[in-house]
Amino acid sequence: MFQGIIGEKYSREDVQRMLDVPSDRRGGNWDTGYTEWDGQFFIFCNINVAGRTGHDYSNHWDGSKLIWQAANGTNIRQPQMQRLLSGRMPAHVFHRQQARTPFTYAGVGQPLRHENTSPVSVHWSFETQKPVADQRYVLRDVLTERGFVLESPLTKTQRAARGDLVVYLKIDSDAYPLVIGPEWVDWLTDFELAGAERPANRLFYHNSTMRAFPRKVHNGTDAIPFGIDFSLPTRELFQRFLDVLLDTPMPIAEGNADGRLEIVDVDPRTETETTRAARLKQSKFRRELLDRHNRKCMITQIDMPDLLRASHIKPWARSTGKERIDPENGLLLAVHLDGLFDKGLISFDVSGRILISEKVSPVTRAALGLNPEWHLEEIGAAKSDYMNYHRTKVFVDAAATAKS
Repeated sequence: MFQGIIGEKYSREDVQRMLDVPSDRRGGNWDTGYTEWDGQFFIFCNINVAGRTGHDYSNHWDGSKLIWQAANGTNIRQPQMQRLLSGRMPAHVFHRQQARTPFTYAGVGQPLRHENTSPVSVHWSFETQKPVADQRYVLRDVLTERGFVLESPLTKTQRAARGDLVVYLKIDSDAYPLVIGPEWVDWLTDFELAGAERPANRLFYHNSTMRAFPRKVHNGTDAIPFGIDFSLPTRELFQRFLDVLLDTPMPIAEGNADGRLEIVDVDPRTETETTRAARLKQSKFRRELLDRHNRKCMITQIDMPDLLRASHIKPWARSTGKERIDPENGLLLAVHLDGLFDKGLISFDVSGRILISEKVSPVTRAALGLNPEWHLEEIGAAKSDYMNYHRTKVFVDAAATAKS
């Protein structure tokens, strides 16, 4: 993103140097009135004086608004002109009143209105301009610094990749402009602790141009790519976000024929704990438990999906392929209860009442708010069989429980 100072003077060469434009790309459009570079427009205009090509356009100020003419022969149907007039890409405007002198930077202009003439005439406003450091372009700069390769922008998103890790930037919206894959859903708390902000009313963002991401059905009948979108208000927060993203073992998202995520049957003797967790966390199994239990913990009623885990009652490594995806073999638990249940430090008796291992100290019980009166509302016959396995084979106080 061009980081200019409004009111300062710049030559075309100054701007090119600040943008690291390669020397072999500095001619051509850069020597005319406007050019498109790296997802931004740069408009250099003369006021009441002919430009270096000899053309004298009717550029002039109307109060704080600039009336500007595009190149001869332009019309509003041209794709580049439509991009310019859409306001989706920042348009940096520079002006001068004497030929062969530096330009004054007016800032990022908004196309207030335009006239369907040839050349096209645009009324630029600078009164309500977006901050020069638009978040989307700060993100692009930092991604490049951290080794991501950015592809050419599509109509709504731009792909950035570092090895197998792919993220997308929204280019048609500045609302939550960074999108990562849905397989990261159970790291949301870590990302939010790093300073990321999320939409309050939805979990996933859907867009057909994010082709590297898994797909699922959203509003229509066809599955489309989806991901998790974030806002990172400052460069520092984005750096912290990337620290988490790059330092965490990458989850594995596997898709079936229609693009929906499913559990992949892998030999449990060779599956690492991190990969196992990643496969389980983004799965049909989790989605079914969320739907069954109204996205609430079955014990505490915590209703933040970011803090809920789909826990297998009979451990995944000991389950058959069918048992691994059976929702009866699952509990939807808050993250702290999931950790205890997975380690066999809590279980549930035949009536659904919680069992707490003697290994859980009074201090830990109090800190986690464990209540011996907690119980599961529903334990059908199918779930009872799985729970009996957990209670007798996984719960660390199984022997004492069997005697009582």
